[in-house]
Amino acid sequence: MDLLDLLKLMFRRWYVTTPVVVLTLAAAFTLGAAIQPEYKTSAAVLLVPPTTSPAAPAPNASPQPGNPWLRVGENSMAQAVQISISAHEARAKVQAAGGNPDYEVGLVNRSPILTIDVTAASHGEALATVTAVTKLVGEEVAGKQAEYKPKAGEQITTQVLDPGLNIVQSRSNVLRAQIVVVAIGLLLAAAASVGYDAIVRRRDRARLADRHGGRPSMAWNAGQATVGAARRPIPGPKGGSDSGDATQVVGNLGGQGNPSAGERSGGAPQQVSADFVRAPQSDDTILLTAVRRPADDTGK
Repeated sequence: MDLLDLLKLMFRRWYVTTPVVVLTLAAAFTLGAAIQPEYKTSAAVLLVPPTTSPAAPAPNASPQPGNPWLRVGENSMAQAVQISISAHEARAKVQAAGGNPDYEVGLVNRSPILTIDVTAASHGEALATVTAVTKLVGEEVAGKQAEYKPKAGEQITTQVLDPGLNIVQSRSNVLRAQIVVVAIGLLLAAAASVGYDAIVRRRDRARLADRHGGRPSMAWNAGQATVGAARRPIPGPKGGSDSGDATQVVGNLGGQGNPSAGERSGGAPQQVSADFVRAPQSDDTILLTAVRRPADDTGK
């Protein structure tokens, strides 16, 4: 059964499909009214390279250790900060600040720009989350360079491009829940239609079997009446017995009140030619043998 056959079946069994669909729509509407919408916002932070170059070492003096992150580059440092901000410890700090720990930190391709995507249950929670994560990014950038004690202007800093204060309400979570409910309802409607159709077909087959399985059908009775009639031998020519050559059918050939061949001819059986007939709705073949008239026995 393909999809088109299933749709035809559901349309044919509309009295089963319709109640399920109506209940599904009612459940989806009720669930949509019960679920609270989400609040979403996004922020962006840029890692800025140092504003001054490191001072050249004095002649005949050993070079002083500097900031290795300057040689690594801002792009690589942005990747390192992304990993740190996404760790469990950072999420615990955001949650302690009243934010939602289920935020996402991403990177703009081939650039030192970090993006922060926040989804929260309320406006205040979304604001607390984006503020805490943005602050945490700056702390991570400064902390990774602090151990090398860079001079002023010789370290990578951060600049907030978008603080994420434009918090909008989103009903995508409501729509997702409603889609799931409708999909489940349609599956239940299809299953109910297929199941009911199978039950009806099985019941119809059972009724047909009770009608024709326990006793022969009318057409089969007619065929049985033809072959089940009593036969008696008829003497052959010249007084000889030739019961193997001809038999007289005594009985109702029609099986349903039809007069026999003998009754239609005033008592004498009519001569019939040998023929094969098949009972309706049966595989049994009936052989009707030739019947001689009494006049044939007198030599006339």
